[in-house]
Amino acid sequence: LTESTHGHVLIGPPASGKSTAAQHLSLRLNATVVSTDDLRQELWGDPSIQGPWPKLERRLHQRIHVAIQDKGRVIVDATHAKPRWRRRLIQELEPHHPMIWFGWWLQTPLETCLLWNQWRRRQVPDEVIVRFHAALVHPDTAPRKEEGFHQLHRLDPSRGDLAEQIDAAFPPS
Repeated sequence: LTESTHGHVLIGPPASGKSTAAQHLSLRLNATVVSTDDLRQELWGDPSIQGPWPKLERRLHQRIHVAIQDKGRVIVDATHAKPRWRRRLIQELEPHHPMIWFGWWLQTPLETCLLWNQWRRRQVPDEVIVRFHAALVHPDTAPRKEEGFHQLHRLDPSRGDLAEQIDAAFPPS
């Protein structure tokens, strides 16, 4: 295990800015982004088709393994709105790739997510955004460092330059 072997888990409701954060992190860390939307497009020809989770999860884990072997760093772009989803990702991969996990919790206000959703090419039903947002702010299901994260960073893309917020999470070299 080296310090360069690490995974970054994006956490946030749909339309909170996760994919934009993934792009910034990818450039900052020279990491591969693995997106469940991209995998749905590959598997079913449309990122909005949910399809059977076991099939998607297998493909997700395969892509994460390849990214880790390739660069030692991976960014997982998905909602991770429930604690069991976050823990399962880390626990399933840990035996194969011991690594340091970082959480990036996008705390975009609900109203902003709903507004940004209106501007997206592929819109998500508002009730899904509301449900996932509620899960992420509820004290029992909000992300916690104890879920397996070395660090849990909070971002709010609605409050200014996302690249600056991400850069602020890294100590100066």
